[in-house]
Amino acid sequence: MKLKRAALLCLFGASFLYADNPDYAAWIGMDPAGSHAVFGPPSHIYVHRGERAEEDNVVFYRDGIYLFWFENRIWQIRADRNSGAALAGIGIGDTRDRVIAMLGEALYTEADGSLYFEISRRSYPLRLRVVLDSGDTVEDLYLYRGDY
Repeated sequence: MKLKRAALLCLFGASFLYADNPDYAAWIGMDPAGSHAVFGPPSHIYVHRGERAEEDNVVFYRDGIYLFWFENRIWQIRADRNSGAALAGIGIGDTRDRVIAMLGEALYTEADGSLYFEISRRSYPLRLRVVLDSGDTVEDLYLYRGDY
């Protein structure tokens, strides 16, 4: 059974990140074995330092996708302009108006213009941060657990 599941993840797994897929939340909470089965090995691994020690993250990077790890689980996924990915139905290059049409009003907006949305609430809140460029188009996406 585990071998069959791993084979299915290898065949279909990456399409979840690179296409609009309703099961995007499945990536949050994935362990290293699942990550390796779906994403393969990262091209880069680095440490992202937070303001406090408990905010430090190990980050796997490949093809414009960043996987942020905490206690052997993915807690955040970042898609940059090089990824071509869509998270929660929002893609790089989408306009602010399309984002709001798709997701409704933002929970809040930062001074830099980033928009925050609650995507779902399961055993934890799942949030999406949408970073807009000066032309009000999406340049970065962050899908993350809102309870970290």
